[in-house]
Amino acid sequence: MPQNVWTARENRGAITAYFRLLEAQAAGEKVNKSEIYRTLSQRYPRRSPKAFEYKFQNISAVLYEQKLPFADGLRPMGNFQGVLRDLVLDYINQYALALPNQPIEILTDKLRRLWRKGYLPLHGSGSGRFGLTLEHYLGIPKNSAKTPDFMGIELKTKFGETLQTLFSRTPSNYIACKDKQELVEKFGYFDPQRNRQSLYTSFNNTPDSLGFFLIPRKMRIVINQKKLAVLEYQRSRLEDALLEKHNETAFLSVTQKKDVKGKSTCRFESMLYCRSPSYDKFVELVRQGSIYLDFTLSITNGRTRDHGFLWRCEQGAIPDLYKRARHIDLTRA
Repeated sequence: MPQNVWTARENRGAITAYFRLLEAQAAGEKVNKSEIYRTLSQRYPRRSPKAFEYKFQNISAVLYEQKLPFADGLRPMGNFQGVLRDLVLDYINQYALALPNQPIEILTDKLRRLWRKGYLPLHGSGSGRFGLTLEHYLGIPKNSAKTPDFMGIELKTKFGETLQTLFSRTPSNYIACKDKQELVEKFGYFDPQRNRQSLYTSFNNTPDSLGFFLIPRKMRIVINQKKLAVLEYQRSRLEDALLEKHNETAFLSVTQKKDVKGKSTCRFESMLYCRSPSYDKFVELVRQGSIYLDFTLSITNGRTRDHGFLWRCEQGAIPDLYKRARHIDLTRA
């Protein structure tokens, strides 16, 4: 048999060891993964310890695909042989394993184990550092921009009382201008420090310093600049954005502190788990002034750049956007 093709015996040995690791993880036991890989390599000498680590990541990918618990610290790695999926599912059926099968249960278990590890070193920098840190320690696959983060659940980190970004969407229609470049040219301002025309502002239903504000309607939301309608969002565009990324969302509260070496660390202490966002509730929050739209545009050397038309929500209003919402304490067992 070719060296690159795993035998059923090798695969089953890896699968058995993986599920023992899962049991130890659930029981709160400390496990030396490197020792497991070395032991397996001694038992199946055609495979190196590193090969078994990769195989464990393949098993994680099978379980992640099936929305079943996977081992901490073993990021799912795809491109596995189809027979591996069959063997993993056969193992689960053969031993009648009672695994949590709701993504929120799996996520909650992982987050509680993370909390017990204490404050964690940050991975990444800038405004996205907490989200990158969360993804790193959860060991979830790299996420594309258009799909939810964890088994269909969108993950959002909340730090302090800053506005929570919900999504970015370009307008349905430009009214007082033909496109985003003309929007900046007509309604922006010159930034002498960066030597460019800019339009950076954040506003709700009350006019900002540039005169922009939101006017909610049943089937659309209009953005005015003083008395002039500038652009609009149709209901379908906003509703699609809500459902695309926020049909099921976990908002993680973050605390931060410096370690003994002065480096930033963080901890995830609670989770607001929300399901089924409502456009009608979104519009009501616009009326209340709890929803904001950010323009983040500029023109440099004739080229228009934007960092998104960002729709954001006040932290305290997030539960009111959904039909179902509940708080989950991550500090208890």
